[in-house]
Amino acid sequence: MEFDFSEVNLEYLIQARDLAKRDPEFVATMLGMEVEMASLLAELKPKELARISLIKQPLLMPRQEPWWWSRLFVALREGRADEIEAVIEHAPLVTVP
Repeated sequence: MEFDFSEVNLEYLIQARDLAKRDPEFVATMLGMEVEMASLLAELKPKELARISLIKQPLLMPRQEPWWWSRLFVALREGRADEIEAVIEHAPLVTVP
C-alpha cells in the first residue's frame, strides 16, 4: 500500500521554514542538513514551497543527504519543474537500523 505524504510534507516544511528564519542551526539539526541548507529553506516563498506537494514519500525524518536538500531547494527557487522531478525520483530513502 502506498501513502501520499504530500500535504504533511508541505505543512512540515512551512513550519520548518518559519523556524529556520529564527534558528537555522536548530532546523539544520532537526532535518539532518547543513546550516546553509536551512538558510536556503528560510528564504523559500510559499509558491516555491507549494511544489513540495510533488513529493509523496515522507520528509518527516532527516535525510542526512545534504546534496539532496541543496538540489531540491535550488530547483524550487529556480522553478525548474524538470529538476524538481529528478530530485524527487532520487530522494534517498530513510532506513531505520
